Amino acid sequence: MGCKRFRDQILCKILHVCWVGANKTQIVYSSNMNFHTVVPYLNLLIRNGLAERVEGERPRYRTTPKGAEVLQHFEEIEKLMPEMEALEEPA
Repeated sequence: MGCKRFRDQILCKILHVCWVGANKTQIVYSSNMNFHTVVPYLNLLIRNGLAERVEGERPRYRTTPKGAEVLQHFEEIEKLMPEMEALEEPA
């Protein structure tokens, strides 16, 4: 049984997936989520200016410059606290 992920880890994973642009299906599969649970996370990222929805035949989501900055800061925190990754491993 795996450990529960922190919300900030999920948000950063989504930002990472959206770096070059991704549709909802790509985000769901890459983030190990489902279509129902990913929507509030995407909405939160968009509301805070960390991601944007790019309209087209299939809407895509892309990380904004502000989102890239947040992602960089989070990665720096993870480097300072490597034991965070140990919390994710199954017991």
